[in-house]
Amino acid sequence: MKRKLALIMAGLLCVASFVSCQSSNPSFKNEKEKTPKVVEDTRDHSKMIIAISEQQKDFYGMVISKYCKLYPETEIDIEVIPYDDNTPTEKTEKNKKAMKDMQVQIMAGKGPDVFLLDENNPVLPDMIKSSYNGVFLDLNTVMDGLKDMPLNQTVLKAGEVDGKQYFLPLGYMLTGIAATEDMLGDWRPSFDQPDKFLEEVASHTGVKGFPTEFLLKEYIPGLFGKPVLNYEKKSITFSKELQNLTELLAERQELSFEDAPELPNVIQLGHYTSSSGEELLGRQLSSAIDTTFLPFPNGEKGINAQVNVFAAVRANSLYASQAAEFLAFLLSDEMQGSTGWEDFGNVKMFTAIPINNNAFVPVYQYRLAYGLEEYQEEAAKKAEELFQITQQITTARFCQYENSLIFDEIFMTSENSSVEKKLDNLKNELRFYFDE
Repeated sequence: MKRKLALIMAGLLCVASFVSCQSSNPSFKNEKEKTPKVVEDTRDHSKMIIAISEQQKDFYGMVISKYCKLYPETEIDIEVIPYDDNTPTEKTEKNKKAMKDMQVQIMAGKGPDVFLLDENNPVLPDMIKSSYNGVFLDLNTVMDGLKDMPLNQTVLKAGEVDGKQYFLPLGYMLTGIAATEDMLGDWRPSFDQPDKFLEEVASHTGVKGFPTEFLLKEYIPGLFGKPVLNYEKKSITFSKELQNLTELLAERQELSFEDAPELPNVIQLGHYTSSSGEELLGRQLSSAIDTTFLPFPNGEKGINAQVNVFAAVRANSLYASQAAEFLAFLLSDEMQGSTGWEDFGNVKMFTAIPINNNAFVPVYQYRLAYGLEEYQEEAAKKAEELFQITQQITTARFCQYENSLIFDEIFMTSENSSVEKKLDNLKNELRFYFDE
């Protein structure tokens, strides 16, 4: 994690000369507040303004710089939305106010033209709800051929509401269990529900729990194909299967350590933490240990992808066509693939799985082999195996809001009650959610 933070800080210095820093990171909790007053928009709208998440700043700053050199007729300003760890400091409070101001401007049809965000920055905590308010552009109106591009179309559809592409997924993550071939042999799990799958793999591999199993607590709803919040029916449903998995994780002993190298282990492909699947699989590759990745089932005879890096364009932006051209550039093989990394001195685009299918194998060959020549052949083979798993994706969703609701209500409270009772309390708290 320290190495990743160092990369982020290096990126901050690289682009500081042309970045305007504002905003903050509000809690995911859905709170009733007084209607805020309209905030004056003081941005320079003679240029296209792109808002980016701080954790992606190192890459996006350099990509935008390259794009402007290739297309000098398009002038761009960057507005950084900083990462907030909720530390009670004066800076944090200032960031929170700036974030609230940005949200007010967005709802008023003002603010940045383009948003490049990730799961760590909840300026738009519930992307699906944001799709219904009319402030974002249907990208189908300015981007031709999205359905014909070499994209994972199931993941792409996660940003679609009522046939309109309000959000453009740029990357996603998958959660599963990594185990050695010696542990598994020809055996494969048979259950299609996450809780049973977790217990079955643990039983077969002879463990009581997995070192980083605690990470699942932050992503419980995202393992399922069906959402908790139904926008058409304006209903909230915590399924029995979701409750079962939540109860299992609440009961099991905490065995976690973030950088645990042991196998078998819960891993996440396309996640930003230092215990991400790429690093664990890469270490095993260099040790000549053959590993298998078993993705969590979504309860619908498939696996669910969670979108964690995405883009959107303000509906009334004067730069809609330029924004579309820039987003197409981001989706290209070069920018989502390994060529883009080499051009920028191996600064990663993001740790997310690229939505561009053509980019997957070269990206994961590089990630698994650390760029070292002696591991290229095995890394390419393993990358192809992982790519075939991505083709099993049957559902893909934006899950940040749902994930945080469950995590906060169940695992971040001191209330001494059952999981069922806590979920019922959460449902009562969200009764007015759809009317806000």
